[in-house]
Amino acid sequence: MRDKRFVMDYTVETSQLKQKLLKTIYSLQLKSFTTLQSASPLLHSQCGMGMVSQHQVHQLADKAKSLCGDLDNIKNLLHYCQDDLVRQIPNPTGSCYGGVSGIHCSLDGSIYVTAESAPWVHVLSSTGHTLQALPCQQMGKGGSIFLPEDVTVTRMGMVAVADMVNEAIWIFNPHARLSKKEWIKIRKVGSPRGIGVDSMGKILVADYAQGQVHSLALDHACRTLSVQSVPNLQGPRYVSPVPRGGFVVSEECGDVKVFVSSHKLPSSLSSKYGHQFGNPAGVCVDRDGSILVADEQRRTVHLFPEHGAPICLVSTGLQRPAGMACSSSGHLFVADTLENCVKVFKYCVRPPYRPTNIGASLGIHPSRVTAMVLKVFFPSCCSSAESGILIGRWISEQNSAVILAVVHFPFIPVQVKQYLGEVQRVTKVNVSVLGSWSNSKQEKEESLSEFLEDLGTIFCHEPWIQISKEGDSKFWSCSTLQKHSKNPQEEEEEIILVYYDQRKVMLSHLHPPLDTSGHGAEDSSKLWAIFDTVARSQVLFMTDRYDEGPIKLTHWQSDGVEASIIVELLKQASVPACMLLTLLLSLLSGLCTSRVLNFWPLSFLWSKLSTCEQLGHRLQHLQVVSSNKKAQNQSQLMRKANIFVSLLIDVALGILLMSWLYRKNRIGHLADTLIPVADHVAEELQDLLQWLMGAPAGLKMNRALDQVLGRFFLYHIHLWISYIHLLSPFIEMILWYVGLSACLGLTVALCLLSDIIALLTFHIYCFYVYGARLYCLKIYGLSSLWRLFRGKKWNVLRQRVDSCSYDLDQLFIGTLLFTILLFLLPTTALYYLVFTLLRLLVVIVQGLIHLLVDLIDSLPLYSLILRLCRSYRLAAGVKFRVLEQQDGKPLRLLMQINPLSYAGVVQTYRLPTYSCYPRDSWASLCKKLFLGELIYPWKHKGDKQN
Repeated sequence: MRDKRFVMDYTVETSQLKQKLLKTIYSLQLKSFTTLQSASPLLHSQCGMGMVSQHQVHQLADKAKSLCGDLDNIKNLLHYCQDDLVRQIPNPTGSCYGGVSGIHCSLDGSIYVTAESAPWVHVLSSTGHTLQALPCQQMGKGGSIFLPEDVTVTRMGMVAVADMVNEAIWIFNPHARLSKKEWIKIRKVGSPRGIGVDSMGKILVADYAQGQVHSLALDHACRTLSVQSVPNLQGPRYVSPVPRGGFVVSEECGDVKVFVSSHKLPSSLSSKYGHQFGNPAGVCVDRDGSILVADEQRRTVHLFPEHGAPICLVSTGLQRPAGMACSSSGHLFVADTLENCVKVFKYCVRPPYRPTNIGASLGIHPSRVTAMVLKVFFPSCCSSAESGILIGRWISEQNSAVILAVVHFPFIPVQVKQYLGEVQRVTKVNVSVLGSWSNSKQEKEESLSEFLEDLGTIFCHEPWIQISKEGDSKFWSCSTLQKHSKNPQEEEEEIILVYYDQRKVMLSHLHPPLDTSGHGAEDSSKLWAIFDTVARSQVLFMTDRYDEGPIKLTHWQSDGVEASIIVELLKQASVPACMLLTLLLSLLSGLCTSRVLNFWPLSFLWSKLSTCEQLGHRLQHLQVVSSNKKAQNQSQLMRKANIFVSLLIDVALGILLMSWLYRKNRIGHLADTLIPVADHVAEELQDLLQWLMGAPAGLKMNRALDQVLGRFFLYHIHLWISYIHLLSPFIEMILWYVGLSACLGLTVALCLLSDIIALLTFHIYCFYVYGARLYCLKIYGLSSLWRLFRGKKWNVLRQRVDSCSYDLDQLFIGTLLFTILLFLLPTTALYYLVFTLLRLLVVIVQGLIHLLVDLIDSLPLYSLILRLCRSYRLAAGVKFRVLEQQDGKPLRLLMQINPLSYAGVVQTYRLPTYSCYPRDSWASLCKKLFLGELIYPWKHKGDKQN
């Protein structure tokens, strides 16, 4: 009772403070207006100033200046809020690269994100869903990649990035045709760090090394027309345009400077506001002209308004803020490099502009704005409820009312208010009494209608909604009552009554559309407000008619709370099981990371065997499932469920495979078949080598080199056959123990099969390596000697071809070597071609196995089963069906949920997978094959993946 009393006292105290503030401002307005009306004609008509002294004028001017400053501070403190973290958007590139660094928010609400050392620019929605991924790779010859530091979007919708490594500015047009979608290098810049676009459409580039900010004017073909530079800056990092012209730039461990459109420096923020920065990083300017600065050293974000003192918007929750952007909807996006995510804060709480009288809250009621359509969302489960009052949430931005429940007669208004205050404190939803509900089985009585109208004076909600249903009639009446309206004609408002299934809306999760531009994003945000209201009001639905209490409600669980005894027992039993599993997994992970297993030979084998990689991947899945940390949102909950179902199905399929293998002595038959197959493969390879040692396809080979290579490979085959026959007595026992691994899952068994194939074809891999190394040596030797003939050489330090003069002896020896290598090349190339084809055949087989493993690992099976059985749980949107449309009656609609498509389910909830195999592009693969570079069966540390 003490807490409730404190909440009520606090509400009363806050109301009194609001009233006092409004009266003070209104009194100042009236007094200044009255003084102006009386003083203005006197000052114009008189020659002097009467009895007013000069000291009084200066004193009044100083007090007015101080009072205006105080009013500006109060206005800013009312308009902005502090530490209101809305969501965290993880780095789209994951943990493969560095943390997020650059960020830009476009006019349509899309977010452009770059990360440290990541050759990508990701386009995200405001909720964090990936809309597009732009690889930062130069098209054409070479196809080299570059690393963007910061990103922005031009007026034409083209993406521009700053590349500090290559000292360049790149532009990408995502709206061009597919054949023209490429990055264009527009200019070389010394050390570009931050980038932006000013109000004139010019590109602003912060040059860190030279201490300048360059302004680049481009034509329609992305050619540079003019360049203007602002010098004398100390390590400029981030730059942001000002809507009225000019720009703002932050200096490392220095100040934040504001330049006007003529590129003159009127002042800096530290000198204007008296604020001391630690290490200013990201800067941005909102639509009101306020400057927002992220301080990397102090881990804060401050707002510097045009009038008033600075305001700290973010004081906690940041580890290493970098880039920053703000949207027109009042959201602040901060790139936290250390936590590798984008944190979204709500910093602007200003209501939409409505022309109202300032004295409205003092009893002077404003005239109504143009009438809007009133939308009332009514739960279909309450259509048969007894008469009472409607409780729900009023959404003023949409002029909508979401009815959550009906409170039956009789009740005590004070108890209803206390109950709603408690619900509002727990759910953080502004639940209130919105109107009355009348379900009369007989003819409507006048006393009941008068009583329902009087309830509007007790609960004081405007508009007061009155919904009534007469007997078994299908026609409903819905009206609104405006207590403070002076014009009775304005009380008539068009009403749409929307029925919705409260249970389905409560249990469903509304997914944002993939295309968040245009009206789709706006409609999605409106629907999200309805779904979020019902979902957050779960506490309201936990009371049924059997509960003893002064208030009786009707909602979707009023006949009894929906629950399952089996589910509750499983929840109780899962707690000790998860604790035990967590302990075992921690011991296992500690053993795997111990120093004993980190020595070179063992660590190399663990990282190259796909079985070990899959076991590590499943170990991470088990740690996620057994974690006692509660899921923060729907996505994390679905990820846990998908992982759990994937593990169950994987283990079930593995047990089925194991039971099939151990029936009818299939392992013995498989062991008896394996040795003859290996012998047959070896014989085929021997025949192939004998064919190559002759005259294959009528080609004339170098006889000596052909015999040396053929005998060398035949000797390896002989060694391999001896090795296989040496292991033949133990093959059945090995397969018997290998078959037991299927109990860990079908994916583990498939990975083990892939490793066995790799071991059985190890001689083919050796042949491929020998042939590739020999062929690569000759190709690079021929290319080097060809440069010698042209008077060129390769400069290792500068990584380019330079001119060089050779003497006669060098040219003669080079000619001899070039001739020898050229005549030996066909023989080497033929061996390389044959063994490369054999190697590619093995890689294709292993690739198909790993494709099946990735499919089992990544397929969101729980989400697909949920989409099949309970499609309303995964909502992509809603559709409306007209129930009744009649003149003089409210339009009645039925809201039905549109389920997410199966492709959308897979795209949204697909689980991340590992891959120990390199993913090269076709161009890179063909280049490696032509030059004889090795195609490793695992990822190489130094490889750059395209």
